[in-house]
Amino acid sequence: MRYVLAAFIGLFIAAIGFGTLRGLARPRSAIKPEEAVPVLKTGARITFYCETCGTELLLLRKGTDNPPRHCGEPMLKREEVAQA
Repeated sequence: MRYVLAAFIGLFIAAIGFGTLRGLARPRSAIKPEEAVPVLKTGARITFYCETCGTELLLLRKGTDNPPRHCGEPMLKREEVAQA
């Protein structure tokens, strides 16, 4: 009786482990990527700045409204309008 119970518990633990690994291997279908839009055509130059280390990032194509993360913190957005 012990061996039968141990086999069932082992199969249960293995099924949970394989299910977890299978879930991690699948791409997330709930988050749909947005279409990237070129930002330089608008006349504004969008840069992001990291307060921690001073890294600056020039944004050429915009995919989401969320700022990128660097050093574990969200970067600060700076928008400069080009003057003609």
